[in-house]
Amino acid sequence: MPGPSLREQAYHSIYERIISNELAKGTVTSEVQLSQQLDMSRTPIRAALQQLETEGFVRIVPKHGVLILDSSAQRVGDLLELIGAMLLFAATSVQLRDAAALTNLSGELLAELVSMESGDASALCRFEYQCLHRIIALSHNEEMLSRLEQSASRLFWSSNRKRWSAPYLQDMLSCARALLHSLADPAGIRDAVFRYVHMLKLTWH
Repeated sequence: MPGPSLREQAYHSIYERIISNELAKGTVTSEVQLSQQLDMSRTPIRAALQQLETEGFVRIVPKHGVLILDSSAQRVGDLLELIGAMLLFAATSVQLRDAAALTNLSGELLAELVSMESGDASALCRFEYQCLHRIIALSHNEEMLSRLEQSASRLFWSSNRKRWSAPYLQDMLSCARALLHSLADPAGIRDAVFRYVHMLKLTWH
């Protein structure tokens, strides 16, 4: 089985540098610099940058370089709404097909949340993402799982922990509990997802 192409290798290398903040938001780099740093020709670097631009990570400015994009409020809102839409679709579709699995997952996640409520913001942030992943995974839709991962990366999910700290912590915990309870209550899932996404928008930075 063939390994990843040079374009794919370049893409993942640059992507990892952006996500880890090695290529910091708001800074400028270039094809030449990246080519030297990654020890690759400019052709796969250029193709990788074009893909990253399409996905919203960079902006290629002819004759000036490659700008590493910050997360604008509009882009953040759009991505959070996309995650909310996928969450709602997954929960409602699984409810129709296998309500028991959703109810069981609701109980498991609520128990885990109770055990973590005194945890730090980083741990709660990781748990929150795991909840979203496990709910969407029940739909057996690989494309949605891939979109979730991609959206979380664009949002720098693990770096945005403000919502799990004072003064937002209790409101966030309330939203999370309501969301997880609603998995066993199809009538309440829409309102719970709407409230959760609204809270994310209020507390994201």
